Amino acid sequence: MSVNKDTLRLLFPVELGGDHDADLELDAKHLDIAQASAETLLTEMFPDTTNLLLVDWERVLGLTPGVDDPLQYRRGKIVRKIREKGGLSIPYFIRLAEALGYVVEIVEPLPFMAGWGAAGDELFDDSVIYQWGLEIYNQPIYEFRADGSAAGEMLSWWDSQTLLEELFRELKPAHTFVYFSYII
Repeated sequence: MSVNKDTLRLLFPVELGGDHDADLELDAKHLDIAQASAETLLTEMFPDTTNLLLVDWERVLGLTPGVDDPLQYRRGKIVRKIREKGGLSIPYFIRLAEALGYVVEIVEPLPFMAGWGAAGDELFDDSVIYQWGLEIYNQPIYEFRADGSAAGEMLSWWDSQTLLEELFRELKPAHTFVYFSYII
């Protein structure tokens, strides 16, 4: 017998004639389902244990999961986004990459300016002030080789950097463009 069924029976103002067990059983069943759902919400309200509300967490935080992203990876992205304090400085982004285990340098190209530029300097237009680059060091790059590669393979390939690139694209100032360079 359900605890909710006994509780519902106690709510009757007087002893009713007839058999009301079927009604009590049905109402108690719905209360049991509601109670189980409420208990489930205790774990669902935390992003590191969520299953049912995972899509809602991602929607609220503006995250777009990849098609093949595993559950732990998606939960981890949510937790990182919540714990992220934010910042716009170069040291902030360098510390962020170092926390993920990367050695990086941030490059800010400048437009060519008369009086500042010299022969041999790269020529950029004024829109370059909204761009910045992340140079990632010591990443192994695999080059296409005629004796060791197959038809259809990429000419160069490196381990997936999607976590670092996704994180920087999400946290960068909205009016800027970030590009990534992998330095051997």
